[in-house]
Formats: sequence, structure tokens, C-alpha cells
Amino acid sequence: MQFARVVRHWRGVVIASLAACLSLGGLYYATTGRLYEARASLLVLQTGTDVSSTSMTPEGMRQGLMPTYERLFHSTAVLEGALAQLEPADCVDLDPHNRDNWANSLRANLTAITARQTNIIEVSYRSQSAHASVAVINAVLKSYFDFMEATHRGTAGEIITALTKDKAQLEQQLALKQEEVSQARRKGGDLGIRSDSKVVHPMVQRVVALNEALIGVQQKRLELQATMAAVDSAVRNGEDLQQHFLALEASVGREVLLSGLGFSSRDAVAQSNMEKSLLEDEAQLSTLRNYYGPLHPRVVETVDRVRVTRQYLAEYRTRVGQRMHQLRDGQLGQVLSQMVRQRLKETWEHERALHANFEAARTEAVAYTGEMERLQILEHDLKFLHEFRDVLLNKIASIDLKQNHGDIRTAVVSEPVLPKRAVWPKASLIVVFSVAGGLGLGLALVYVLDVLDDRWRSPEELRSQLGAPLLAVVRKMRELPGVGLEAICTHIAPDSAETEAFRTLRTTLAFGSHDASRIVVTSAEPQDGKTTVLSNLAVASVHSGKRILVIDADMRRPGFSTRMGMKGRGGLSDVLVASVPLREIVGQYVCPTGLSGFDVLPAGPRRPNPSELLSSPRMADLLAWAETNYDQVLIDSPPTLVASDTSILGRLVDGVIFVVQPGKNRRRLVIRAVESLTAVGVKLLGIVANRISAESGDDAYGYGAGYGYGAAYGYGEGEAVSDEIDASEGDADDTPPESDRVSQTFPRRVA
Repeated sequence: MQFARVVRHWRGVVIASLAACLSLGGLYYATTGRLYEARASLLVLQTGTDVSSTSMTPEGMRQGLMPTYERLFHSTAVLEGALAQLEPADCVDLDPHNRDNWANSLRANLTAITARQTNIIEVSYRSQSAHASVAVINAVLKSYFDFMEATHRGTAGEIITALTKDKAQLEQQLALKQEEVSQARRKGGDLGIRSDSKVVHPMVQRVVALNEALIGVQQKRLELQATMAAVDSAVRNGEDLQQHFLALEASVGREVLLSGLGFSSRDAVAQSNMEKSLLEDEAQLSTLRNYYGPLHPRVVETVDRVRVTRQYLAEYRTRVGQRMHQLRDGQLGQVLSQMVRQRLKETWEHERALHANFEAARTEAVAYTGEMERLQILEHDLKFLHEFRDVLLNKIASIDLKQNHGDIRTAVVSEPVLPKRAVWPKASLIVVFSVAGGLGLGLALVYVLDVLDDRWRSPEELRSQLGAPLLAVVRKMRELPGVGLEAICTHIAPDSAETEAFRTLRTTLAFGSHDASRIVVTSAEPQDGKTTVLSNLAVASVHSGKRILVIDADMRRPGFSTRMGMKGRGGLSDVLVASVPLREIVGQYVCPTGLSGFDVLPAGPRRPNPSELLSSPRMADLLAWAETNYDQVLIDSPPTLVASDTSILGRLVDGVIFVVQPGKNRRRLVIRAVESLTAVGVKLLGIVANRISAESGDDAYGYGAGYGYGAAYGYGEGEAVSDEIDASEGDADDTPPESDRVSQTFPRRVA
């Protein structure tokens, strides 16, 4: 907002820079030459595998090859080919006296850009002639096509020659490898069965079968040894051997066991058949009973057959049991032991035979496996050579075929069209640039001027940067002749517009939140009008019925004492250096002004150490005495940037009023002065803007009549206004009169 107010003040500079830039833009638009642009679109497609690239996808081609095809348009070979096809009338952009630089001139005006995520290259050319732009585009495209075709054909021929040479060498390697494989097959007796086939070689099958049979015989032998040990143990211990009968059936066989007990093998077969028939008849009987009654012929027949079969099996078991009872325990043990030993002997013989056969077959299989492994390696090499030869043949055929049909196909999808209007200069773009440049230049100038012009702009700027309220705005007043009360405007012309500013200051201090009775008035530099503000404020406060004491604490240059005609009299310096009690001596130096309730303590004779005097405890005692005898104490102190007296006095009073002359004071100096006060804990009551002149144009900075009082707020001649005003009722004389005239002492000013 502050910079916006600065721009508003310097708006003439901004408008001037904007107008200048627009004028330059218009001049450029009127004088610059027109440029015409012709455009064409070229489609690039990959129709086959690129022999020099591992990328097989269109996306890979776009990322790897499209930039190359795009940059080919700016290559010297393509541009020289295009120049050879141009007519002299189409070379309007080329310098006829510098033939060597034609390619660079053509390259500077030619643009080739690949459209994003496509295989299309946009080619454009700018020229001073519309016909020349189209002619150049056509010549460049034709030269580009010729270059691509020639390059591809030359590369394909070189590749075919190299591949043919490799093919001849590969054929020789194939013949040698084939002969080596044939010899290995004859030597190993190969049957043509490979390890990757589902059919197992007979030699391997034989080894596997013998191994399985040997394992089965060994298991059988172990079972017979365990059975023999159990039978021998039972015979030695006199145990019942019938419990081993069923166990021997699984070891020696049912037929062998029955034969050893005196039964024939036919009895065993008959028993097995009868047991099988019994199971079938019982199953059939169960099925028939679900459909027929118990007296049905088929049911009766089946029941009889089951009964007869069960009777036969029961009689057979009875015969077996009787036979076993007929044998004594010793005889039964011998019979069982003999059968087990005989069976174990046969098993041993069978195992030894199988083991011998297995070892022989395994030796043959191992020898055969070595030959087969060597043969497989040779066949693998032979297969690799065959595949490599096929790849070479396919590549040769493909490249030979592509000599007339390249891997990269190009086609024009958008022919160049004769442009009807120039592409440069563009009026809208020049206007935008001119406006942007004018505003930028204007704002930059405003910033520089604002930095160089260190004046205050507005009351808001005073408040924001100094961090204190603006108490009053005082117009520039004419200097009055004389000394004492005759030199104070508020006393001489109480009805003037200038006096209202001091009444406003008095009212602000009386009804504000400051509650200040001891006030120091100071400024940043000399000649800022702090003494004038203090004297007029004192008289305005006296008019409101207060008893005022003004202390001139500027013992270096006592301006207030000089204004009141009291220079050279004893005063503050005498009081501070005296050794007698303060109450006994201070009354001797307080001087009346002739206005009831208005007394002054002059600065007194100049002392060499005024700062030390003001910082003494006696100064604090003086202020305490003045506060008990007067309603308000006003102190005139030296400028803040000249001496440190204000910082000393500010810590002893209720606050400081800072007088600023915007037309004279610089911002940095005022800010430094205020910061020096606040840094030591001095309370800043507010700011008074002094010597504001509407006629000089200060209202442009915000200090015009709107912040002061115009003629309409003055008092007409002959109107009597009471100087005794009750503080609780405010300033009764602030009411505007009916007359528009002001005091003859101050001429009328137009708001």
C-alpha cells in the first residue's frame, strides 16, 4: 500500500514511460520488415528392424532416432542440396555477395521440431517473401528425401558384403562339425534316442529294471532271515508254532507251505477259488434280497450255494488243523525251519545272479553315457551353427529387399501453403511487450525516485514507519514580529485557522489515553519548529483553564527563552547548580509571561556540561516540584540528533511529542531519532506534522487542507470566544461559525 501511494504520486513518470514504450513499439511495427512463414509436416515410420539399433519399439525409436532425423534438416549436406535446387528468385534472404554463408543463413531461418509423443516433424521457414518461404520448404524436403535414400542404399550394400563373407566362413564350419557328429554317432552306436525325449534308452532301462529286481530280492531275503530267526527261537523255547503258520504264508508262499504239510497244490487252488466264489455269492445274495423275497427261486438257489461253499471251506480248515495236530511240535518246527531255509537259499542265489547282471549293465551304461554326452555337445554346436546360418541368410535377404524399401519410411502429410499474412511483427504481441516494458520501466523509475527522494509522503506513512499516532497537522504560519506573547499565533489570533491545529493537539493530549502532565517537545534537527509548537500548545492549554509551566531545557541554544525575551536571565542552569534547597530558590527564577496561568523557567546562563546537569537528581526534584504547583509542565529540549538531552529528559517525564517537518526532514534521520528515543525506554506520545503548506502542493503528499482546517472552520471578525474552557466539555470554540471570514492577521486560504 505504501508503494502504491508512491506510484500514485509519481503516476506521471509511469504514464510517460508507458507512452514512450508504446511509441517505440509503434515505431518498430511501422519500420520493421515483414516475415512470412511456410510450414510442412513430415511423417517418419519404422517399417522393419533397424540393423544398427537394439530398440524394437516405436517408443524407443522416438526417443533414440527422432532427434537424429530432426537435426538432419540443419545438416550441411541437406542444406547444400536444397540450395542447389533453388531458383535465383527464391534467394531473397541470402546475401548474393557471400555465397559461402548461404547454408548458415538458411539454417538460421529454418526450424524442425518433433511433435510431442508423435513421429511427425514440423518443418517451417521464415522469409521476406511468401513465395520464397514455400520454395525453400519444398527444396529442403526434396534434399532430405534424397539424402535419406542415398545413405540407406550405401549402408545396405556394405552390410550385405560383410554378411556374405561371414556366411562363407560359416558354411565351412558347418561341414566340419557335421562330419565330427557323424563319427561320434558311429563310434557310440547311437540309436537316435536323446535325453530330451520321453523314450528311455534300452540300456538305461535294463539297468533300472535290474536295480529294482535286486532291491526286491534283497528285501525278500531280509524277511526270510527274520522269519527263520523267529522260528528257530520258537523251537528252542518250546513255543507254539501254529502262530507262525500264517506269517510263513507271506514269506514262503501259500502253496509251498501247504505242500510241506502234506497237501497238494490243487487243494490250495481249490480253496482260493472257493473263497472267491463265496464272496461273489454273498454279494449277489445281498443284491437279490433288495428286490425279491426269501422264497424266490433265485434267492433260495444262491442261499444254498453259499451254504455249501461255507461247509467245504470249514471242512478244509478242519483237515488242515487235524494235519497240524498230527505232527508233533518238533516235527512241525523242523518242517517250518526246513521250508524257510530252502526258500532263503533260493533267494540268496537269485540275489547273487541279479547283482552280477546289474554291475555288468551299469558298466556298459556309464561308458555309453560318456559317449552320449560328447555327442550331445557336438550336436548342440551343430545346431547353433545352423541357426546362425539361418539368421545370416534372413538378414541378407531382408537387407537386399530393403534396398528399395528402407527401414525408415518418410512421407509428407502436410504440404507447405502460401502464407497470406506475415507472422512478424505481430501487433498484439508488440502491444503486450510495450505495455509490460512501459509499466516495468515506470515502476523501476518510481522506485529509484522514491529511494532518492527521502521525504515523507503521507500521515499514514508517518504513523506506520514511526509507530506512533499523528497528534496534529500544523500549517505553515507567517513569522510574527516581536517577542513574548506577541510572537505566539495562538495568543495574537485565537480565531485563525492555524490556531485550530494547536487546539486539536491540546484536546488529543487531554482526552487521549496518554494521561500526560509532564511532556517534552523535541524534533530530529534544528529549525523544525518545535519551539513554535510548544509555545502555541502552552497558550492553547492556558486558554482551556490550565496552569502551565514551560521549562526551556535547551541550555545550548535556548530558543524558547529568546522567543519570550528572557535570554540572559537566570533560570534552569542556576537552579540545577545551586546548593540551596530547590523549593527556596526555584521561585526566584520562574518568570510570568503576562498571561494568567502561563509561567516560564528560562534556560539560564550557558553551562559547559548541560547533559550532566539534566541527568542529576536535582532535575527530577524540579519536575516533582513543578507537577505539584502546575497542571501541566512542558519542556523544550534540544533536537534529538544534536544532543542526548532528550533521552535523559524523556525518562523523567510522562512522554515526548516529536515535531516533524515533512518538507524538510528526511525519513532516515527521523526514524533514527525516534529509534534512539525508544531504545532507551522513552515513551513517544505522538507526532506533530509542522509547516504544511497547501499552496505549495503538499496536499499531493497527503498533508493538504483535508488534514488541517480550512477557512470554513475559522471565526468571523468580532466574535468573542471564551478562553476559559472546561476540559470535560472539550473545545467549545471548535464549532464552525456562520461567517467565512478569518482574522485579518492571516489571509484566507482555500481548502
